[in-house]
Amino acid sequence: MNTKSLKNKIDLAFLAVTIILIILVYSTYSGTRSLKENRRIVYHTGTVNTVLQKVLTSAVDIETGTRGYALTGKDNYLEVYTDGNKKINVWLDSLRTMSNADANQLKRLDTIENLIKSQRIASESSIKFRKGLSISTNEYFEIARGKEVMDSIRKVVADLQQTQIGLLTSKLSESNQNVKQRDFVFMIFVIITILLIAASYFIIRKSAEKSVQKEAIQGELITELSIQNNQMNDFASITSHNLRSPAANITSLISIIDDNSVIDDYKMIFEMLKKVSINLNETLNSLLEILHIKKNKAIEKELLLFEQILVKTMESLQGEILISQAVIESDFSEVPEVLYPKIYLESIFHNLISNALKYRSPDRVPHIIVKTMIHDNIVQLQVKDNGLGIDLTKHANKIFGMHQVFHRHPDAKGIGLFITKAQIESLQGKISVKSEVGTGTTFTVNFNRNNYGNNY
Repeated sequence: MNTKSLKNKIDLAFLAVTIILIILVYSTYSGTRSLKENRRIVYHTGTVNTVLQKVLTSAVDIETGTRGYALTGKDNYLEVYTDGNKKINVWLDSLRTMSNADANQLKRLDTIENLIKSQRIASESSIKFRKGLSISTNEYFEIARGKEVMDSIRKVVADLQQTQIGLLTSKLSESNQNVKQRDFVFMIFVIITILLIAASYFIIRKSAEKSVQKEAIQGELITELSIQNNQMNDFASITSHNLRSPAANITSLISIIDDNSVIDDYKMIFEMLKKVSINLNETLNSLLEILHIKKNKAIEKELLLFEQILVKTMESLQGEILISQAVIESDFSEVPEVLYPKIYLESIFHNLISNALKYRSPDRVPHIIVKTMIHDNIVQLQVKDNGLGIDLTKHANKIFGMHQVFHRHPDAKGIGLFITKAQIESLQGKISVKSEVGTGTTFTVNFNRNNYGNNY
């Protein structure tokens, strides 16, 4: 399949998905508008019922105030009566405003207002009678009808509320039906879209599979060649710096021996060759360690206590510690453990602490502080010394390079920090350094979050 045909299929699939999406959006919008209208009606119905209840409550207050005053003659009942009259006017006005578009509601509202008017006449007549004022025959008749009028008000309000409840129930049912219908349509469109996308995916994948495979193979080859090239560079670097010199030394030592050499000459040359071979073996072991770090992606991890690793490190450096009278302090209270390869953590401790001892200042007793902490949700290991320090303005970019030496020392080979950095970065961690000449150096190791264990 050529590129143009593949592009056309992708365009058609995209167009189909777009059309389906537009239909789905329109359907959702239409359903949302319907739901919004139903919610408005639900709110309106609830408000009408609430106001109707307020009207009924005010009518009851009028009746209660009237009867209380008629029986006791106490003015506080007149306050209840007056307050009920004021409130009922407000609620009737509100009710009429909310019902101005519904002829049936307006008709029932007229009935309620007429009944309220009759209730007021009966109440006023009762109050006048209680005050000893003369009333007409019609007013006597209205007093007698007071209970009947109140019962009618209750009935009309209850009927109107029931009508509102019926309307509310109908709208809720309609809303549920709309939701079900919308969900059904949405599900159909989702299924169609998924099927269309799946079909397009398989067609496109099948068409592009060979091309992708070729690119993947080329990418793997490039990556492998890059790794091999880096490893060859490491080999070349070590060969040029460390292997050439021992080889030259061996050749020179052997050339000293001739037919006239005595047994003591052979013994002396042999002892010298032993030392050269030891140095050569150390160089080869360092190289193998570097290659192992770069190639091993699944090295086993275990939960390690920092304190135990420090104790083991101090034991292996006991001679140097005694000679230098170094003071080593530790604080692992904030983070006592880490999930890490044991051989790597031991190597990190050994290289950082041995460097602090090796490059100590001759003017003071070595003081090394080893501690762990949590900074910005990252677990850190910090090794701080008061040694010679490093001029970072000159050597910042070279400090973790291979064979980089910044102080004269007979054992300095410039490979320890290189190995340490390689070990840390192979597990997605980072190492940084702060230093000041004549003051000391601080190395900080940031562990990857996968190495925290279960407690962090």
